Amino acid sequence: MKTPSLSPFSGFLQIAYVTTDVDEAIERFRREQKVPTWARLQGIEIESIAGRRCKLNIALAFVGAVQLELIEPLCGDDRVYRDALPRDGFAIRHHHIAQLIESEAAFETQREEMAAAGVPIVIDGQSHGAARYFYTDHRGTLGHYIEHIWYTPAGLAVMEQVPRNGVVQ
Repeated sequence: MKTPSLSPFSGFLQIAYVTTDVDEAIERFRREQKVPTWARLQGIEIESIAGRRCKLNIALAFVGAVQLELIEPLCGDDRVYRDALPRDGFAIRHHHIAQLIESEAAFETQREEMAAAGVPIVIDGQSHGAARYFYTDHRGTLGHYIEHIWYTPAGLAVMEQVPRNGVVQ
């Protein structure tokens, strides 16, 4: 088993949470974590694995250089998100961190190396010419997934529109 050449912690971008209610999660992050401004993507459809899709409500915000993501699974092939949540009541659960990969070539290399190393890839898709991504399952060793993402120039331009919140002292 070959160790991947690029650490999944290089290019750290994001901390992501799954929730049963993205509206309530935003309100709690505003009130309790002092993150007031969010971009919302309602009912966005993503590719989970080739040929399978899921629908999610997503909210994004930056605090300093770190992006926060809130994900509410709605339907489709959303088990990777839904499995972390209770069946009843409101919840927010840590789900993954994300690594920004700087080039498509580095993305391809990392994906190939992770697969060769036997790291389970549980999400593998692309987003309408804006990004390519895959999630690796590190729950057994780290307690969470890692998302590996590469943005096209158009995708990076969209990410520049995500609200920037100052770091609260």
